[in-house]
Amino acid sequence: MVGGQSRGLGETYNHGTEVISLELDILGKKVNFRIGVGKGQARLADIVPLARTLCTKITDVVLDRMHSDGGHIPCCKGCSACCSRCLVPLSVPEALRLKEDIAAAPAYQRESMWRACLLAARSILSQRPPKPFMRRTAQASPGNPVDLNLVSSWYTSLKLPCPFLYKDVCTIYEQRPLACREHFVIGSARPCRGQRGIAEVVRMPVQLPNALGQLASELEGTSVEAVILPLALVWCEENLERVERTWPAPMMVKRFAEIVKAMAHKNSTAVVT
Repeated sequence: MVGGQSRGLGETYNHGTEVISLELDILGKKVNFRIGVGKGQARLADIVPLARTLCTKITDVVLDRMHSDGGHIPCCKGCSACCSRCLVPLSVPEALRLKEDIAAAPAYQRESMWRACLLAARSILSQRPPKPFMRRTAQASPGNPVDLNLVSSWYTSLKLPCPFLYKDVCTIYEQRPLACREHFVIGSARPCRGQRGIAEVVRMPVQLPNALGQLASELEGTSVEAVILPLALVWCEENLERVERTWPAPMMVKRFAEIVKAMAHKNSTAVVT
């Protein structure tokens, strides 16, 4: 069983639980899921634990293949090169879930995380983006979205470490964003530290942040949105009306599985029932 621990998802199997099966072919290996879903309502935040579980299974298969093919993954505990300089985007469901995860932390951790996020948000909002960035952002539209590489380059120039990084260790590792869970470097970590060369990153068959972003967009009737990690808590405070909106849990999970299936189809086959 996979899914969230709150309303609608991840309930124990009983007569009121619908079981949704999902089979993915990831790099030639079958990965099967049986998702127990309650008949009630669910919020966007409730889908995130399911996405995390799918992400873990998919990345395990990909990394096993990399290792069997002789590839070297230098990423390990204590290496915070990416955390110290890279833009981490959150889908709307992830931003909402992160706020709940932090609210459930012990008081001293919660206050420390809020303080770090507010300081980072203040630094970001006080920096005026370069003119080319402002021009292209102003011209953005659903058919002509903002170039994420441009956004990432601007963010990297701010040289802001992740507000959840403490002594080179992630303080929200179990609740870390999907973008972090999917990010693995091949070969040497030297380029990650700004040394010679460009870091080669493992490309995942399914990018689950994008799947969550599409799901939220369809359910809420909005364009696909992403929230910069340091701004997530502030963003949630400005979007409180979206926290408690609900949809039928089976419908939400089925649609999410269909989106994942469609994204996986480019590199493999997937079946959802």
